[in-house]
Amino acid sequence: MAQPVKKVIKAVNKIKKTKKQTKTVKKHKEYGTSKLEEKFAKEFLDKLGVKYIYQYKAESIGRYFDFYLPEVRLLIEVDGDFFHAYGKTREEMSPMQKKNTRVDEHKNKWALMHGIPILRIWEHDINKNPSEVMRVLKEKIGNCSEKIKLEENKKKRH
Repeated sequence: MAQPVKKVIKAVNKIKKTKKQTKTVKKHKEYGTSKLEEKFAKEFLDKLGVKYIYQYKAESIGRYFDFYLPEVRLLIEVDGDFFHAYGKTREEMSPMQKKNTRVDEHKNKWALMHGIPILRIWEHDINKNPSEVMRVLKEKIGNCSEKIKLEENKKKRH
């Protein structure tokens, strides 16, 4: 998906233990929202009850990540099969797909440099294998949560 360059409305979902959770992915007034991203938020993130920021901006590179889970410090990118050239070699890609691949590589490097894990999930997996996506997502969230706890304990000891 093309990356928006203007200010984005961020949706931070708040977890309330006593009341029914209401969560929405706010649409950017100019760029709209990807149906795939909406589906992912509704069928996975909302069901897990995790807090997330939709269209999280990495200020230093001027790029947006689809989702950021601040409590576990995890970035999630939902990659459409066509737009991100699933299964294609570089020679088979259109100019738009090549550009998206370069942007994805740039975003991966930014996440690595900032010590934030990034989870990339393919469209076909969301549509055809949702139980595996949920399993991987739970596992990744658990791993990130454990890492944060370990870091906090280290800080307390020093």
